[in-house]
Amino acid sequence: MNSAKSPLDLRVRRTHKLLWEALMSLMTERDFESITVTDICERAMVHRTTFYKHFEDKYDLLLQGMQDMHDSIIEEMDASVGTAPESDAVLRMRRVFEHVSRHERFYRLMLCGDGVGKFHTLLRTYLADRIETHLQHEDQERPMPDAILAQMRAGMLISVIAWWLENDCPYTPAQMAQYMVAEDEW
Repeated sequence: MNSAKSPLDLRVRRTHKLLWEALMSLMTERDFESITVTDICERAMVHRTTFYKHFEDKYDLLLQGMQDMHDSIIEEMDASVGTAPESDAVLRMRRVFEHVSRHERFYRLMLCGDGVGKFHTLLRTYLADRIETHLQHEDQERPMPDAILAQMRAGMLISVIAWWLENDCPYTPAQMAQYMVAEDEW
């Protein structure tokens, strides 16, 4: 988790990381609703009082972790656009799949099987907003409003990412980017 940035906050960052990793580990074993703060603290080897210094409850920990992952994917996508010979669309898409690949465990939990719907909604909203902004800058007639097309493409991307993870990433991030950008052609 990226909550604290300065070197003075190393203990805080370590605590957040331990708690986040404990939660992710527990979520691979059982449903989020059945996990308690005590379970998280025991797995992280962190006292409950320390947990409550940083988070209100397990939902706050989950929300902060989801927000950190959301911020991370935005940073990674924005940082590299225009710096490679690939088209911007292919590069952005490759960055998405590379990010998902690096954080596979998180995305498997959030997008596959019994994932947490709030992250799905957060990611879909973000992607749809980005896609709609891009569509608005294109000089092209469409048979539907940009907002609807953006939602369709965002939903499709999330679905394809979930399929990719559920099938043990059978294609590289670069291949997936090419396939997704080629989707625009049909």
